[in-house]
Amino acid sequence: MKLPLLQLSFFSHLFVLVLFIVMSSTLSSCSSKEAVDLIVHNAKVYTVDSTFSQQEAFAIRDGKFVEIGKSREILKKYTSARIVDAQKNYILPGIIDAHAHLYWLGQKLEEADVSKAKSLEEVITILQQYREANPDKKWIKGYGWNQNNWSPAILPTKEKLDEAFPDIPVFLKRIDEHVALVNQKALSEARINQYSRMPKGGTLGVYETKGEQGKLNKEQGLKGLNGLLYETAINLATDKMPTLTEEEMKRAFQGAEKVCFQNGVTSVGDALMDKKMFELLDSMHREKSLKLRIYAMIDPTEENQDYFLDKGTIKTDRLHAGALKLFADGTLGSYGAAMLEAYSDSASMYGAMWRSTDEYRQLIKKFADKGFQVNTHCIGDSANRIFLDLYGEFLGTEENKNKDLRWRIEHAQVVHHDDLKKFKKFKIIPSVQPTHAISDMPWVETRLGRVRMGHAYAYRELYEQNNRIAFGTDFPIEAVNPFATFHAAVARQDGLGNPKEGFQIENAVTREVALKAMTIWAAHAAFEENEKGSIEAGKFADFILIDTDIMKTDNRLLRNTHVLQTYVNGEMVYISN
Repeated sequence: MKLPLLQLSFFSHLFVLVLFIVMSSTLSSCSSKEAVDLIVHNAKVYTVDSTFSQQEAFAIRDGKFVEIGKSREILKKYTSARIVDAQKNYILPGIIDAHAHLYWLGQKLEEADVSKAKSLEEVITILQQYREANPDKKWIKGYGWNQNNWSPAILPTKEKLDEAFPDIPVFLKRIDEHVALVNQKALSEARINQYSRMPKGGTLGVYETKGEQGKLNKEQGLKGLNGLLYETAINLATDKMPTLTEEEMKRAFQGAEKVCFQNGVTSVGDALMDKKMFELLDSMHREKSLKLRIYAMIDPTEENQDYFLDKGTIKTDRLHAGALKLFADGTLGSYGAAMLEAYSDSASMYGAMWRSTDEYRQLIKKFADKGFQVNTHCIGDSANRIFLDLYGEFLGTEENKNKDLRWRIEHAQVVHHDDLKKFKKFKIIPSVQPTHAISDMPWVETRLGRVRMGHAYAYRELYEQNNRIAFGTDFPIEAVNPFATFHAAVARQDGLGNPKEGFQIENAVTREVALKAMTIWAAHAAFEENEKGSIEAGKFADFILIDTDIMKTDNRLLRNTHVLQTYVNGEMVYISN
């Protein structure tokens, strides 16, 4: 039956009217929403805020978090051309590595990696392959050797390098970066001999026995040098190497940044910065060729002192020169850590401090008077005691005792029980690297003995002094992977799950402590907790999307956590393939 024309017209008009009302309502609803640059929803968000709350979504505008909440609420309130459905994956604040070496990481991407070698012979094989692949290199440079992984576990000397590479300089840094092995060609090119003027804290290795190896080589003017360069003596070689161009330095920083973003690291505490690097990083940030946030700890060379003491602390959104970096001693692996008693496996060795206490005191005063934080590398129990007491001279005064100065001990590997309370007394931050404990685990008791082992890698005890601790990796000495740090801190195991009961498991920390140490407390250790380190309104939108619930999954799966996406300032800087 056909409807009359009049009726058809009536229903047509009614349909148009209803459609108009619906569309108007929709447009009105959309126009009432706030426009933002990015919305992320359908996630499990560990905000690491003051209550360690969990949320589902957030909105970002102008590089900062605007609001965090439930997915329905965020999608109802905000609109954006960019909306990310996290598909119920997990979101953390961007990881902050409190202590690392960005430039060293970049350099190493161009060098020979000998860290897996089980002998000096294997090292040489790797170097020969490297030379074949890089025939234009004027020096062969490598890194990562560790005699503690060899049998016998003794420090190498240069003879085998001389045999394999008589015509090209070879320079190899130990895994801890505190010892280098060079061949005769490198010694000659760098003009290193028994008369070389030593930088403070540096020594040259010599043969312990006389005989053919210890004879004076009249042709080259060497008296028993064995090719080992300790601590600052390394500079005698590096100062003579071909210098990198500015473009090569830029590529090194960009290569390191890429590795950081792949691992979810959005901020780095660079633990040895100089004027040249700082100015280059600043220019790269300004031209937007580098996006990583960097907290710079200043190496107190004369040039750096002139520059930074004149300018004082320097701060931008992505680059912050805020700390003095001092070295008290060397490392346990190279017998350079300053100990109260001799090493258990070498009764004649105690390690050594790099400078006199008075020299340290003068440097500290110079930088502290200009508002710089003081961060000091301390490994041995003697080094830790000396610096805890030295810090106390400044931090315990009437003028300073109520100030929030946040001076740090970097590494704090062996701290005598009598000295632990000084962290609390002077409000000193321990800045530690949990993976160091796991790397050192196979051999360190031989070096320290059972009694001193009770004072070593005591991260929970250090945390309990002020209920705060900062974690880093010290990369490239350790891998950049922050989830290896997390696993080492909470399980005290290596990547294979050994030892099953955990290495000194009494000093494991909780997962909440570990995550805070890699985010908000690492930010606090750099005076930056009000701008990053947690997912909260007003803070920089630095965050990562991962595939694993690290707060709940089995310990065995932690190191396999995969970073899906990394964001800095709300900009995606990495996406997994």
